[in-house]
Amino acid sequence: MAAPVGLDRRAVVDAAAAVVEVQGGLEPLPLREVASRLGVRTQSLYAHVDGADGLRRELALRGLRDLGDALTSAAIGRAGGDAIESIVLAWLDFAARHPGLYAASLRPPGDDAELAAAIAAATRPLDLVFASYRLDGETAAHWLRILFATVHGFALLRRDGLFTMPADPDDTVRRMVRGFARQIEADAP
Repeated sequence: MAAPVGLDRRAVVDAAAAVVEVQGGLEPLPLREVASRLGVRTQSLYAHVDGADGLRRELALRGLRDLGDALTSAAIGRAGGDAIESIVLAWLDFAARHPGLYAASLRPPGDDAELAAAIAAATRPLDLVFASYRLDGETAAHWLRILFATVHGFALLRRDGLFTMPADPDDTVRRMVRGFARQIEADAP
């Protein structure tokens, strides 16, 4: 089976992104299915990515870039608690609409400078909001972790259908964010 004309790293990552979005997560990453979408043999993928782990890395970069774009768009023209609420809602929306890329974005950078830069770019909207509160680096890091843990837990609980009480989960998010915003303001110098 000959490789289609124009097959490159981007096409391989596009196909892999489509696969993980359909399956709703990153594991397993079926290279055979990615190759099938492209009309090539599995071995042909290795000319464009460094195996399954290299493809996971590329998917992490894609997921972080797309997440960063969504969070940036959500933050434009907003400030303070309104910006935090908009960012959190966009983050949850991204996790729900793009479960595969969201899962892929959850990769520690280790010593990978490109991945660390992608994480920094994705979190930049929140960093800017924290800077507007004049939070020091350590306090901002704590708040980023708090929001990340909250968003991630909320996204997984919602995905798994565990919000069964009659109250609207989106209202719950708004209430959480308002509480966080009040505490962030209290942490501001």
